[in-house]
Amino acid sequence: MSEAIRYQPRYTADNYRSWDGEWELWDGVAVNMSPSPTFDHQAIATSLAAELRSQVRNGDGCHCTVVTELDWQIGDATVVRPDVSVLCEGHPGQFISYPPTVIAEILSPSTEHKDRTAKRDLYEQQGVRFYLLIDPKKKSIEILSLNEVGKYQATPKTDQSLSLQWDEDCRVEISVDAVFSF
Repeated sequence: MSEAIRYQPRYTADNYRSWDGEWELWDGVAVNMSPSPTFDHQAIATSLAAELRSQVRNGDGCHCTVVTELDWQIGDATVVRPDVSVLCEGHPGQFISYPPTVIAEILSPSTEHKDRTAKRDLYEQQGVRFYLLIDPKKKSIEILSLNEVGKYQATPKTDQSLSLQWDEDCRVEISVDAVFSF
């Protein structure tokens, strides 16, 4: 007896925008997001965004902005919502429509596997220059940066700070303690 083929509906970004609740859309598949982030998750996202924003705004000639929890629509069948994004190609409007320069995801037990696999692969394929994985339990930040062949590799850092530079005018130095100071 053969196994029945399972029907899995495919959705579009237009469908996604009409849904209630917290969802992402991965290649046409609806992915239910975790419940509202914890206090630690929100505090880390806010601290990181503030650190990034402060340095990006003070950089001469660096015309980037920092946003939190803003949808990134990748084509018609994929919409994700990074925790923190640095945008350098102009005002995004209702959603981000181009690859952010930096994306940070704050790990939790319910999202860590997706953040380390599916989202890592997606961000790499889309050309996100820096991908930060923030672990609240370890109070650590992993930096993945695109190498010359478009693959992520771990970027050296100290336990006290991390440094990112994406062009001559845009460089940030983030204190790890400042991200976890709440």
